[in-house]
Amino acid sequence: MSDSSEAAFQSSRAHLLVELDRIRTMVEAAATVEDDEDEPSSATPQDSGEEEPDASHHAKLPLVLPETDRESVHDLTEDIETRCDATDDVTLRVRRLADGFDLSRRALDVLLLAVAPTVDDSIETTYKRLQGDQMLSRPTVGLVESLFGHTTEEQLAAGELLASSSPLRAHGLVSLGDPSNTNLSVRDRPITVDERIVEYLKGYDGLHQALVNGLQDHPPDVLEEPVAIEAPGTSLDELLVDDDLRDQLATIRDADEHGRRVYFHGPTGSGIHRAVDACSGSTSDTCLRADLSSVLEADALDALVREAILQNVPVHLAGADVAIGPQRRVDTSLEAVVRRFDALDRDLYITGTREWTPTGSTDALVDALVEFDRPTITQRREFWHDQLDQLGIEADAEALASAFDLTQGQLEAAVATARALAGADELTAEHVRAGCRAQSSDALDDLAQHVEPTKTWADIELEETTERQLRTLEAHITSRGRIYDDWGFREREGNAGVVALFKGLPGTGKTMAAEVLASAVGMDIYKIDLSSVVSKYIGETEENLERIFEAAEQSNTILLFDEADSIFGDRAEVSDATDRYANVEVNYLLQRIETYDGIVVLTTNYAKNMDTAFARRITHSIHFDRPDPDARAAIWAGAFPDETPVEDLDTEWLSGFDFSGGDIAKLAKHIAIDAAERDVDAITQPLVVQSIEQYKRDRDEPIREDDFEPYIEHLAGETERERKRTLHERRRGDR
Repeated sequence: MSDSSEAAFQSSRAHLLVELDRIRTMVEAAATVEDDEDEPSSATPQDSGEEEPDASHHAKLPLVLPETDRESVHDLTEDIETRCDATDDVTLRVRRLADGFDLSRRALDVLLLAVAPTVDDSIETTYKRLQGDQMLSRPTVGLVESLFGHTTEEQLAAGELLASSSPLRAHGLVSLGDPSNTNLSVRDRPITVDERIVEYLKGYDGLHQALVNGLQDHPPDVLEEPVAIEAPGTSLDELLVDDDLRDQLATIRDADEHGRRVYFHGPTGSGIHRAVDACSGSTSDTCLRADLSSVLEADALDALVREAILQNVPVHLAGADVAIGPQRRVDTSLEAVVRRFDALDRDLYITGTREWTPTGSTDALVDALVEFDRPTITQRREFWHDQLDQLGIEADAEALASAFDLTQGQLEAAVATARALAGADELTAEHVRAGCRAQSSDALDDLAQHVEPTKTWADIELEETTERQLRTLEAHITSRGRIYDDWGFREREGNAGVVALFKGLPGTGKTMAAEVLASAVGMDIYKIDLSSVVSKYIGETEENLERIFEAAEQSNTILLFDEADSIFGDRAEVSDATDRYANVEVNYLLQRIETYDGIVVLTTNYAKNMDTAFARRITHSIHFDRPDPDARAAIWAGAFPDETPVEDLDTEWLSGFDFSGGDIAKLAKHIAIDAAERDVDAITQPLVVQSIEQYKRDRDEPIREDDFEPYIEHLAGETERERKRTLHERRRGDR
């Protein structure tokens, strides 16, 4: 025998070929005995010397060969084991497979009997000779029984190697085909090895394509792909978690034992997948990640377990919620799923959003239950301080952390999106805010109107008190982290929600102010169409509202309920079932707004109709008056886009008309339409005068000369004074 360095196998394939040479030696010796029609004497386990002393009873099955041949096979077996023990730097897949599926030497022999023809088809001739049938070119149940059992009792024990509950069959390593001749017995069923096992033993890398293809028709719930082998790319230091949780994860990562079962749970984006990477990366270069929903739908759990054992890497089952709850069948419950991985001696990480307490003894099933939460304001603030310093951008880290409740993945994606938006241009704070907005959920798109804010403080004219109140609201939103988290108001009030009421007559700038606010804090607006929310059917209004609030939870947007008094009005005196149910709707909405953690803006034209209970829940109540002459002049000055050709507009004269901001915006567009219709080169004062004249006539408003001085000459029709004079003269003529 050579020393260990020379005896070591240089490759897994070299080991496989030696194992198959041993199988060929066995079957050729058996075939020779069959040809000679000699009666081989049975052997005992002590005689064969091949079996491990602590193996199952199958290890005691004799090798039914003449003594000389048994000794030859015994020597080959010992030599193989010695060389395997001497091999340190090569993964021997035959041994790995035997260890992973707990195969005894006899069970491994059966597997190799089936593998041999896939490597060297010349052995098929030996099988035909040995089995006395030219149709039986593959090993059969009968061959196994005769090769490993001399007495009937021994043959029955040998047949158990291929029972449906045996490791070979339970893990899908081999299967039994139908006899080619239907007149043959069950003992003539051929043993075929699974294609995946052949590929594995031959040294082919990668996931089994049949498993991958089988899951493609079952879209994953939480992962990009139903199954994949991935390299962990996160360390514990990179996780946005508190110190206590980081220490707990470090304990899991640094544990000496293998084969642990760990359940991580927390809201989407709380870092559970990254934590798996950080923990599993300490023991393996790769991790087998699978979406549990896809696996269960495809009935591919057994195939996944087998693949995990073959890959010999940690496993991450994502989306465990699908297997939690009393509605699940017993065989697809999370407890059952975890137990299916009993044969895996590598770590198993399960992740979900729901809390899970295994039934029975927790210690027997899982080693740790770890709860995660979304990054805190402090963690988001630290992230933005670091990133803004690295990016060299002047921006408010506090405002970004407060306005955008993003997960770690979303935070990093926001930075990447900002870089992409900037392109070759200089990266700015607005690019960063746009990157943050891009990470918000799009679940609201089907429930509300998305408004991307374009108006800024420069576009709105407000009275001093109104502007001050609106800027206070802006500060509230951008400082929520400090107020609610650092200073403890979240714990006292239960959430960090902000509810603002904008009240005033139509056209006073309430909706524009909401857009200015959104632009100032960098958030989008979703405008709720109340006509699509309120339903005459009992319970449907609440369902519609709940869908909106659920979708908005992680949207990082401003919810705008325009003309909200139509649903937030006073609760009625209960006189019938309709009144009673209307009050139920209002009460539900009161409760939902009180628990909502985001930003809600309500606008109303009739503040006196607002339910007093809502008033108690409103953080900011801002009144919008009609603009005074100075404000109207400023509004007219900015009423037309910069690209619009305008000449000598008399904004001071225009400010004399008591138009609201909304009226002025509408008039500006009508004036532009008139100019286009007349095909003039620019909007001039005479054109504006005539447009305002037509606007008032369309509304049956009088055209007073005093209002249109000194531009009466540009009027197209009669003034009120001229109309009265004409009417008077007509009456005199009638007399």
